Amino acid sequence: MSDLDPGRVPDREPPRWWESQWYQISPRSFRHYELLFEPDRLLLVFAGESYKSFLLRQDGRERRATEIGREHATRSRSVVLADEHNRSVSLSGAPAIRIKEGSWIRKPKLSVETTEDHLEFYHFSRTYDASDFAEWASETYGESAVRYS
Repeated sequence: MSDLDPGRVPDREPPRWWESQWYQISPRSFRHYELLFEPDRLLLVFAGESYKSFLLRQDGRERRATEIGREHATRSRSVVLADEHNRSVSLSGAPAIRIKEGSWIRKPKLSVETTEDHLEFYHFSRTYDASDFAEWASETYGESAVRYS
């Protein structure tokens, strides 16, 4: 297994940034994703689903999500998208990326808005520091497209 950590994926063309341990909230469950950002595309790697019911939740989901991200981070786009659970979102045009730091009462939030989609993700850890990602995203998509607070 690779010892790759989330962040800039080395030796990739096009450049890629891996964000780990994010999830979306649906009415009955939490959908876990590993996010692979490229200059023109966001790849959502499905890392599982856990249910809101306390009795049905899965402990350790964040560790498994990172393992899945590590497996997919260096793979080609076509290989990642060969899995029917994974999907791609176009970031061409003028995407809006909003990153809000967490606090002791709220989880970090990542919003990605394009002409076709509006996605919201939350991070497992309230103390997650997204400043490196915000810097990379500003360089990649432009400072006007990224808001970090």
